[in-house]
Amino acid sequence: MDYSSKAQTEEMASLVETWLGNPATRKVLSKVVAGSDGMQRMERILKSYGWDTEDDLGLKDRIVGKTVRSIIGQVANKTGITEDDIKSNMKVGYWRKGLVSTLAGIGLWGPQKPFTSYAPFLVVWNSTNACNLHCRHCYQSAISRPTPDELNTAERVKVVDRLADEGVAYISLSGGEPLMRNDFFEVAARICQRDMGLALATNGTMLTAARAKRLADLGCSFVQISLDGTRQTHDNFRGLDGAFDKTLEGIKNAVDAGLNTEVAMTVTSQNLDEVSEVIDITESLGAGTFMHYNFIPAGRGKEIMNKDLSPQQRESLLEELATEGERRNINVLSTAPQFSRVCMGGRHSISSLTHFDSIGQNKQLADKVEFLAEFVGGCGAGRLYCGLQPNGDIIPCVFLPKTLANIRYNNLVDVWQNSDFLAKMRQRNSFKGQCSECAYLKVCGGCRARAFGYFNDVQGPDPGCIRNAASWDELEKKIEHDSVHPL
Repeated sequence: MDYSSKAQTEEMASLVETWLGNPATRKVLSKVVAGSDGMQRMERILKSYGWDTEDDLGLKDRIVGKTVRSIIGQVANKTGITEDDIKSNMKVGYWRKGLVSTLAGIGLWGPQKPFTSYAPFLVVWNSTNACNLHCRHCYQSAISRPTPDELNTAERVKVVDRLADEGVAYISLSGGEPLMRNDFFEVAARICQRDMGLALATNGTMLTAARAKRLADLGCSFVQISLDGTRQTHDNFRGLDGAFDKTLEGIKNAVDAGLNTEVAMTVTSQNLDEVSEVIDITESLGAGTFMHYNFIPAGRGKEIMNKDLSPQQRESLLEELATEGERRNINVLSTAPQFSRVCMGGRHSISSLTHFDSIGQNKQLADKVEFLAEFVGGCGAGRLYCGLQPNGDIIPCVFLPKTLANIRYNNLVDVWQNSDFLAKMRQRNSFKGQCSECAYLKVCGGCRARAFGYFNDVQGPDPGCIRNAASWDELEKKIEHDSVHPL
């Protein structure tokens, strides 16, 4: 990024902060979302804007609608987004819900850096502990059958309704292997009926052409399929001979059904040299995105901590991914929050606001949206999304299995807004190691799941970052010692 672009980026950030931090704006937004139907009211206003039916609104809602349109319009004008594009998005349920949660979050907390939404944008739901594979790095420690405490079908449908009413925009069904649930499509259909985005995270081996078409017909927005290397490496990782071929077939079925398909690769020292080959496979099969997944020492992953990448290896990998993203015709993303730092600073023509950001991969938009980086803020666990376990336990992230409450007995938004543990995750100035002193604290923040997994401290350093290399060196000695002298 040249100096003029950098200056423009800083100007945009300042303008957004001024607009959204205006006390009058916050007062209006807070008032609109107050009450039991506040979120639904705001969504109704945005829906009428998208469909040009604002004359059907009451007087108060029309007045609020003008304020909201003004905020959206000014931000959009600075980023080059057209009003037609905005209106098109407001016709889509999960876009509306996401914007409502953004505006309501500003009303509640102000334009924080990084930002916390009013309700989770995304809930990643580990819908079952059952899986047909036995992956070495499984964060869920999935087994071959469901566990007795899993939510039943009626409970699962009720949870979907509650999440929709509380303002959740997107639900990703994960596991285990979510397709092993007999009620998978019943729950998936309910998610779409309630105007939320539906995503599926699967190992791909059970994604037949018929199931892929059924997902597409439902309106599934996104399918993520795991592929951890070439044939021998993948089969070894996944604990099943022939898994590679079945997974490729699942990817092909998803692409052929017209589903937005992402190939996800958890990278360790055992498959680091195969990243480029998996990106080749992703591109050749017609999938739109390659996602590098950070290794997290959770579940069975704790048993292979010695296979984690060193900070130097991870830094080189992230540089490689940024370069691949520039030259490929697909999105190349990473769950490592340090990827935002690597993409910034003028070395690359793409940006990364967070790991589910594809806008920054557009070279024409990268400079224009980079001003949002400090607001979006890298790791979104506990700020933008949370996890839900098969038994209904609410957790900050599927890779951070700290039980906050249970959805059977608790309101998700109450937990989201009042949890002391989540508050600690959001207090970046209290982070330890080099994280708190880093110039990229707001755009990155380190992976909180890695800090918790390695140090049992959600405010601890992320030992995967090159700037926390000293923490990794100490940790590596401990891992080596424990492997030689187990308890």
